[in-house]
Amino acid sequence: MTRRPRPAIGARLSGLVEGVEALGQPATTTLPLDALQPGQFQPRVQFAPGGLETLAASIREQGILQPLLVRPLSGGRFEIVAGERRWRAARLAGLTEVPVLLRGLSDEGARLAAAVENLQRENLNPLEEVRARLQVAAATLGLTPGEVVPRLFALDRRPEDDPGAVERLDTVFGALGRESWRSFVKNRAALLSLPGDLQAAVEGGLDYRKALVIGRVDDPRRRAELLEAAADGATVQALREQVAPSPLTDPDPVRTVARRLTDRRTLAALDPARRRKLERLLGQIEALLDGN
Repeated sequence: MTRRPRPAIGARLSGLVEGVEALGQPATTTLPLDALQPGQFQPRVQFAPGGLETLAASIREQGILQPLLVRPLSGGRFEIVAGERRWRAARLAGLTEVPVLLRGLSDEGARLAAAVENLQRENLNPLEEVRARLQVAAATLGLTPGEVVPRLFALDRRPEDDPGAVERLDTVFGALGRESWRSFVKNRAALLSLPGDLQAAVEGGLDYRKALVIGRVDDPRRRAELLEAAADGATVQALREQVAPSPLTDPDPVRTVARRLTDRRTLAALDPARRRKLERLLGQIEALLDGN
């Protein structure tokens, strides 16, 4: 029996959130390159020059095989929802206009469509993929990407609080493949909270698991040493051993708590109730320090 090919991500998510069904439909018109501008929800931040040149060469020979997805703006301008890489390559190829699929998408629909289109390409770096998956989760829950991480942690801890949201996340991440939303938020969402030096290292090819281990270190000079060790082949376990405090030393609880309070990942994981409780406790500590 011949196995049917699996449908594209966009098709499997069709109807869950406004705008996804637009992906993959035939173009309805063409627009000048100069009338288009990059989208605000683009998760991709790197466009390798070599890859753009290769795509431009293909466009010169075959044209653009998949239209760009765009939505109208004011003043005769259009925002690219999906297809910015093709737009850039078309400019390199010398085109003056490109085929587009024009859709009046909401911000939520545009955010999800941009994320899904990029995830279909499967050549994002780990940070870009995390951004794309967070956009999918945010659109699914009707939140902004900045709000969605603490919400995911809260749902993981207490799924009974909103079983409908859990079901929607299970469905969407099941369609995306690779990992569940629970695994994603526990293991990879923290990448976006890493310091800039580590994010740059990940974009340059550093294993994200090593970056998360090194990210436990506050001192930039010490992180640089660990990055050098990682570049020389240090394993994740070897880095953990270098980062972990010595069992022979008695850790200072004040320094430990202070370090955790400056860790954005720790604060992002708190639900609103626990955050309010933490703020009350900090107020009491401040009063003690002031002698009140």
